[in-house]
Amino acid sequence: MPLAWTMAGDVVLDTSALIAWPISELSGTLVVPEQQNELLRISPDRGAILDTLGVIFMRPSDSAMELTRDAAKKTGDMAGLSEIDLSLIALTQEKSAILVTDDYRMQNIATSMGLVWKSVGEDGITESWKWELRCIGCKTPQPSPDSPSRRRADYGNCPDCGSALRLKRIG
Repeated sequence: MPLAWTMAGDVVLDTSALIAWPISELSGTLVVPEQQNELLRISPDRGAILDTLGVIFMRPSDSAMELTRDAAKKTGDMAGLSEIDLSLIALTQEKSAILVTDDYRMQNIATSMGLVWKSVGEDGITESWKWELRCIGCKTPQPSPDSPSRRRADYGNCPDCGSALRLKRIG
């Protein structure tokens, strides 16, 4: 299980790892404070005891966030991320840690940044992809947003024709 490779250094956990990992292995892992509300919504029992599990709440620096934003825009993954996802990747970068996530977009960005990641329960990505926002109506590509969307999979509408935007793999 995870303990064998956590000895190598800091470990940053996404919310799926906070839910799936044995409670005994959470102590000393890094999370961002905003995950507590997310965890309370998804797993109220675990969310209620998060403070007692020995996790370390930490926010990434502004410079780590900026570096991660740039990477997410380059891969085209920004539109599919939450602010928490972005913060976790930035914290991983800043602490030279291992990111534990089943989120393919987070894995994709981490790979593009040369960061180490591990899956929680899925196989994980086997190659990096690039994405672009494209209109489903006129097919016009749109620039990657500068920040994550408040609602996942809500990529907005085309400024040219008003149709919905979708992420499309380009490489």
